[in-house]
Amino acid sequence: MGQLILCKSPRAKTPFYIESGKVNIYSLEELMYFVQTARFVARDDFAKPEFVDWVERELGMKELAVMLREKLAAKAGLRDFFLPIEAANGYLTTSELQILNVQLQKYDHMSGLEAKKFYADQFMYQEKYVQAIQAYRRLLGDSDVISEQGHVAGDIWSNLGCAYAKMHDFCEAVECFARGYRLNHRIETLQEAVDAACLSGDQQLLEGLAMRFPANAAQIAAERVH
Repeated sequence: MGQLILCKSPRAKTPFYIESGKVNIYSLEELMYFVQTARFVARDDFAKPEFVDWVERELGMKELAVMLREKLAAKAGLRDFFLPIEAANGYLTTSELQILNVQLQKYDHMSGLEAKKFYADQFMYQEKYVQAIQAYRRLLGDSDVISEQGHVAGDIWSNLGCAYAKMHDFCEAVECFARGYRLNHRIETLQEAVDAACLSGDQQLLEGLAMRFPANAAQIAAERVH
């Protein structure tokens, strides 16, 4: 995981794979380190039978597994689910635990769509643009987003455009920004489309934007491809 971690709890022979972090963990200490340092923790990564079975089978922590199954049965939030894990290893200090629990509670209060978007956004913050594009594309096919089709969907299209622009795929970026603007009606999203068209070096992209958004044609026409 890129850092030496002193493990006092049992160490697994077979790791548990954390999907949202694309990382394997072998102990509760590594788990707590990941949760403490991750930009986002997905409930679906841990609050599931597969994780509890791993705790019991690989770590041999049967009592902890029993408590976690009770949390699953009660449909506990992420913060409550992690309480027995925190108590079982003592990796974090009291002050660190307080900070972590506040963060986990914040995740619990996110809607499903907010949490999914937050997860995708983390790839952008980490400059992992290919993963960001994949995450946003999956999100745009999500039933929650399809039913929303308002500013939230528009913002996701805009973020997707940013990811393409970072990879210098300006043509695709312009299309994403344009689709985003139709949904969120944010003038800054249209400006991002214009900027991407200018950076592409293709005058036709600017002309295409003016045709698609005639109400903004004068603003778009004032721009010039560099």
